[in-house]
Amino acid sequence: MSTEHDQQEGPEQLALLSGVRGAGAGKQPRARPRTWRDAPRASALPVARVLVDKGQLHLDRLFDYAVPEALDADARPGVRVRVRFGAGERGGRREGGGLINGFVVERVARSDFPGTLAPLAQVLSPEPVLTPELLTLCRSVADRYAGSLADVVQLAVPPRMARAERAAVPEPPPRPAPPEPGGWQDYRAGAAYLDALTGGRAPRAVWNALPGPGWP
Repeated sequence: MSTEHDQQEGPEQLALLSGVRGAGAGKQPRARPRTWRDAPRASALPVARVLVDKGQLHLDRLFDYAVPEALDADARPGVRVRVRFGAGERGGRREGGGLINGFVVERVARSDFPGTLAPLAQVLSPEPVLTPELLTLCRSVADRYAGSLADVVQLAVPPRMARAERAAVPEPPPRPAPPEPGGWQDYRAGAAYLDALTGGRAPRAVWNALPGPGWP
């Protein structure tokens, strides 16, 4: 499976080679970069369902890809991947086509596709950025406005920042102390509203401002 996108051979091959783990003497040989030809597949949930970065409505669905064993740990739901789209099947293999970006939506045990699955080419980042909640929201927006899921996800998920991914994640600051009720105590449910916010809940309220001491 594939079609256009960058076809820069050198950098991509180096990136793929660096992602192959434990390929040394006495171990299974490395798969060829970009194709993972004859590479062993993941033993558990070897199929990844991928949302490809193609906005055409007739491609508004998920596509199944095989998960190479070397990418098993990183190819989690929500991560960015690179796949071959539009590859043809030759001799029991998927070859050709072009590289394109996408997101792993889920991992499953088997595919409904009757032919040979193309393998994932690369995990671009192990950070899961397309969460189930965000995916559900994007699907609802696409359906409501007759758009494609890939186009909505492209707007909803910020571009990748490799430097930020490498940076250490700071500890979250402590929860601030509850504020004094102040003017909220003049409202019948004002204190309860503040208590709900302080407890980490997400209360809903309809608020009509009472007259204050000043003209604003």
